[in-house]
Amino acid sequence: MNMPTLESIDDRIRQIWSAPDTAVLRQLDAAKFVAHNIPLGSTEGTRTGEPFISETGRARALRDALKLFAGTARTAVDLGCLEGGLSFELRRAGLEVLGVEGRAENFAKCLLIKDFYKALGGLDFLLSDVRAFEPVQAFDVVVCSGLLYHLDDPASYIGQLGTLTMPGGMLYLDTHVAPAEDELAQSAFVAELSPFKTTNSGDCEIRYREYRENVALPESSIGNAVSLWMDTASHLQLLARAGFGRVFELHGYYGAGETALARKFSRKYFVALKDPASDK
Repeated sequence: MNMPTLESIDDRIRQIWSAPDTAVLRQLDAAKFVAHNIPLGSTEGTRTGEPFISETGRARALRDALKLFAGTARTAVDLGCLEGGLSFELRRAGLEVLGVEGRAENFAKCLLIKDFYKALGGLDFLLSDVRAFEPVQAFDVVVCSGLLYHLDDPASYIGQLGTLTMPGGMLYLDTHVAPAEDELAQSAFVAELSPFKTTNSGDCEIRYREYRENVALPESSIGNAVSLWMDTASHLQLLARAGFGRVFELHGYYGAGETALARKFSRKYFVALKDPASDK
């Protein structure tokens, strides 16, 4: 199969913008997006007055990760894709994309994005709890952005991420981590986080803080009121066990104040590469 070039994808996007489906545009406007400002033209998007998702730090980090580590990738899955913003960015980068979303109201917005960009193709969505998602085959690129810290068993789910990633493939993991003791007071989430606790996941000892979810939010957990935020060392142990032989942490996407922001929001971007010889 011949993959479309980035130039041809950009051309198709501009053609869609020049003659948009006005009926779908009206539906998108009525849908009231709450998280992702996805472009619907050169200046118009799904959230008026906010930067396009392509301009956010996480999207720029994802694009860099694709260029640096996934140059030959063809397929991608966006887990817990919310309103489809990063799914669209993955398609824009030339990949065949499946976005998986567990909330029906978010999924409906994803379908509107797919419909608006139907002439582009290569962008599909599935309504499913990510924990129950069992595709026929693995993906070259797996995106787990803003998801892992909403789970009550993130250790097991990292194992599932290993299964979803092709040998030699790339996992992009954007997640909150449990702040260390000397960083807890600076965290924006200090009131919702418990003291450190430990548990065992197979041969790994996991350190985590419990996080009290606001389940009324459209981007919160599904089915659990308390989630687990693991520390950095636990993430690295579990990624290694899942077959990711090399893990990189990305920096440089929020300017001079990035270190303070990272402490405040207890957030990290990891790129994990699956061992080509791994059978995990």
